[in-house]
Amino acid sequence: MAGKKRKISIRKILQAALTLVLGVCCLLAMVSASKTEGRLKLTNVNVHINNAKKYHFIEEKQILDEAIVNRNIDIMNTPVGGLDMQAMEKALKNDPWVADAQLYVDNSRTLNIVVTQRLPVARIFEQGGHSYFIDTTLSTMPLTPNFVYYTSVVTNVPVLGNDSAGQSLKKQIVQIVREIQMDTFWNAQVSQIIVDSALSFELVPVLGDQRIIFGDTTRAREKFDNLYAFYRNVLNRIGWDHYETLDVRFKGQVVASPALPYSGPVDKAIANMNWVNSIIETEARNDSMKEAADERSERHDATKGDEAGKKGDAPKDNKAPQEKHDAVKPEKKETAKKEDAKKNVQKDKKSEDGKAKDKTKQSNKHD
Repeated sequence: MAGKKRKISIRKILQAALTLVLGVCCLLAMVSASKTEGRLKLTNVNVHINNAKKYHFIEEKQILDEAIVNRNIDIMNTPVGGLDMQAMEKALKNDPWVADAQLYVDNSRTLNIVVTQRLPVARIFEQGGHSYFIDTTLSTMPLTPNFVYYTSVVTNVPVLGNDSAGQSLKKQIVQIVREIQMDTFWNAQVSQIIVDSALSFELVPVLGDQRIIFGDTTRAREKFDNLYAFYRNVLNRIGWDHYETLDVRFKGQVVASPALPYSGPVDKAIANMNWVNSIIETEARNDSMKEAADERSERHDATKGDEAGKKGDAPKDNKAPQEKHDAVKPEKKETAKKEDAKKNVQKDKKSEDGKAKDKTKQSNKHD
């Protein structure tokens, strides 16, 4: 038997045709509406800056100039379809203080410009004197003349390029600065970070005159914890200025050098002897300075006494009159002794003369 022929459903054909016609009509309507809207002009331009209330690194006028004015765009008379949003976004992202920029037109035909500012984590001072800011993405930003921003300071930094060495040092700077800023104690205690000749770090404290040799950022959290324990358990007891250098580069240690005018030798074999000699020399120097001060004070007192004697003023020391009196007494005693001796000599002479006369008389009588 021959198979049955399928009946063509006119209803289904009509439904498919109607669906196709409606789809084409909707598409045409959307294209027409899009073209119509593209020919319309903007009604407003709105600029939004993230964190604008707290930070003022970029201003609204600066954004409008970079996105619109500097590109010679008549923004209010240009149809929406003629605006190159990507080019305007690129112009804004070229600003070193702009982290991100987004542009879009809403239903009310308002151009919205949303800009995110870069937030610096440290201010860098290069060896040549040039200064700039750096953020967590290692991007550098120039100083802003109209806004002062206080943050961690890193000095003696060499000129950093975009090579691996420059990027590595930038990462270490950001890491140590973030470690300091996340801790309330160290954020208040560290006033400056110095990059030494070996591209390691030294910390300058607010309280105390120590040089804190930090080294690189390896085990940074552990180093800060060890240093804090040393502050709490040692410096609080013996004084904050007792040590000149604190070295936290070694694992589990804080090597403290006393505050002496001496720099430790390179030869470790004679280090102890040199430290002892330095202590002895320091004490001898202090003793000689004390003796010189005493001599100066004695000369000064003697000069004052001479001036007082010339003016006829009585000496201030209550013991001085008694000393003079005591000095006069021995002289009087000696004078009296001499006079008595003279009298005794005269008496002896008289007695001898009398005896001689008596003998002469007796001899005459006998004759």
